[in-house]
Amino acid sequence: MKLSEIIKRIPEIKLIQGDNSLEVDYIWGDSRKLKPKDIFVLPEDSIERQESFLVMAKEIGVKVVLVSKRHLKLKGLESFPVILETEDPAGEAHGKIACLLAGNPAKKLKIVAITGTNGKTSLTFILFHLARKVGKNAALIGTVQIQIMDRVLESGYTTPDASSLNLLLKQMLEEGIEYVFMEMSSHGLKLGRVAGLEITCAGFTNLTQDHLDFHSNMEDYFESKFKIFQLLEQSSIKNKFGLVAGDVPFGSEMIQRIEKAKLKSPIYIFGKAGEFNFSNTKLSLLHSEYRFHKKSKNLPFVEVRSIRTNLLGNFNVFNTSFALAIAYELGFPWEEVISCLENIPTVPGRFHVVPYPDKSRIAVVDYAHTPDALENILKSCVEISPKQIICLFGCGGDRDRTKRPQMAKIAEKLADFVILTSDNPRTENPESILDEIEAGFSRGFKRYEKITDRRVAIQRAVSLLERDGILVVAGKGHETYQIIGKEKTKFVDFEEIENAFQNLGFSR
Repeated sequence: MKLSEIIKRIPEIKLIQGDNSLEVDYIWGDSRKLKPKDIFVLPEDSIERQESFLVMAKEIGVKVVLVSKRHLKLKGLESFPVILETEDPAGEAHGKIACLLAGNPAKKLKIVAITGTNGKTSLTFILFHLARKVGKNAALIGTVQIQIMDRVLESGYTTPDASSLNLLLKQMLEEGIEYVFMEMSSHGLKLGRVAGLEITCAGFTNLTQDHLDFHSNMEDYFESKFKIFQLLEQSSIKNKFGLVAGDVPFGSEMIQRIEKAKLKSPIYIFGKAGEFNFSNTKLSLLHSEYRFHKKSKNLPFVEVRSIRTNLLGNFNVFNTSFALAIAYELGFPWEEVISCLENIPTVPGRFHVVPYPDKSRIAVVDYAHTPDALENILKSCVEISPKQIICLFGCGGDRDRTKRPQMAKIAEKLADFVILTSDNPRTENPESILDEIEAGFSRGFKRYEKITDRRVAIQRAVSLLERDGILVVAGKGHETYQIIGKEKTKFVDFEEIENAFQNLGFSR
């Protein structure tokens, strides 16, 4: 495509230097993937690294560079034949150009996008499997994995970079995919990775403290999440809609923000005052039951259905009912969807139950790594009424430190015993991380231990677990590694638990 056509279609891009009749193939922000006829969009980084990226692009033979206005004076930039400028930052333009050059694959797909601090992975996973079970050609893009029908691909980021994402969507379209269920992280929304995408549905689950190492404050985090509804508003897809959880942290604020923006897209509310809701929850270690409420569009009464699912915990009642609401608005066969919920695959690393060999006690592996997520998982265990709850967790290094003492307070309140251990300490001192978590415990609280080595900590927790008890191993979930320093080694929580169970034997 000629640059003149790109500039015509995306007016926020300006030609600063060179010939706009030049033909380009694609766009990349990763210099390792560049080819001579690609546009290189300069990523946000230090000046030194940006200038080194320009050198790499020049060596490859790239002729066109896209930069934000404040980067026009970078050394080496002037040597490129064509320079494009966009408003700061360049991420939004990057996303729109990638959509355009990939042929706008999203416009021919039905993309269901979910954002929120917690629940994105579970919801997209549940929706993907519901779609498959009712005979739809579906794909999944998320934290745990990318899946195209039965084929599983590794996922690098929750939301891939704009160039990779659009090529992935193009591939999905070529393989006959109709529905794509994808997580949209606050990073992806703020950095423009999803800019220009045409989406069918936007869902908001909640907002609690997380990623304050990336966002300047909670307001910035909130506004980044709101971008998903701006994306919906810009979408030209017919029958598009949004679904907002109202009875959750920042739910009412999101509803108010949407009303303030005067969006014209249909937005449904999930909650007591909304079009969809649930009630009469009954939990056990075998299944979950509840009543699902749906206000009929043209009738004055509420339809109530009894729902039963194999997915455990209160949060999965929320997840499955939220998924039901979306499936209904997508027009999936209603009775079939309700039936399918009775046996949905377990979401990897989300309330992953590991039973003791004689099933006298269980461990639960969960990705909960925020205060809200840890509270939700522990409350779900409390509601099952076990004899004992042991909570084992840590906090990631080089990440938001303010949540560490908060998570200690939650564990103290809801667990009978707590073991603090390493998560992914990265370049931080593991013992220092545990000290910062420990500072959240009440004075005089003694029902805890600190064991830095996660494997040893799991073995200790298993040895303390009583009959009819639950061990919650939180923080890593689906991850198959641990990062200590800059070294990444294999570590799988549920495998470590299984080994510890086997070593303990059947003596108790």
